[in-house]
Amino acid sequence: MDKKVLRVLLILIVCVVLVVSAVSVFILHSEHLTGVLYGAVGVGLFMLLAKILTMIQKEGKQDD
Repeated sequence: MDKKVLRVLLILIVCVVLVVSAVSVFILHSEHLTGVLYGAVGVGLFMLLAKILTMIQKEGKQDD
């Protein structure tokens, strides 16, 4: 994946998380849904960061 695509994907994920968490907290008053949502987002961000670090590592090996 291209770095620009990953950056746009990350910004999109953050925006969706903010909207869904705002809806769940202020309208639904569901703390459990918010906890699950933040947990899922945390796992997703961890996977995305691992992908970005893998890409950076591959580029470093190509320079050798």
